[in-house]
Amino acid sequence: MFDDQDKMQVRFSIRLYGHEVSIDNEYDGDVQWQDVLDDIVKAVEASYGYSFDLNGLGMYYKGKEDA
Repeated sequence: MFDDQDKMQVRFSIRLYGHEVSIDNEYDGDVQWQDVLDDIVKAVEASYGYSFDLNGLGMYYKGKEDA
């Protein structure tokens, strides 16, 4: 069980084409979201075998464009 309240834990896995890539990372509480997303994207890239150009990746949520 993860007990450190000053940390963020991210578990992510993807299974594709007969193999699985997983991450189980711990970050300081003040981590930048781009750092977390970069690690997740690297896992997805590893499962596909090629990279994605996702610089400046933005987060979408319903109503974002309504402002």
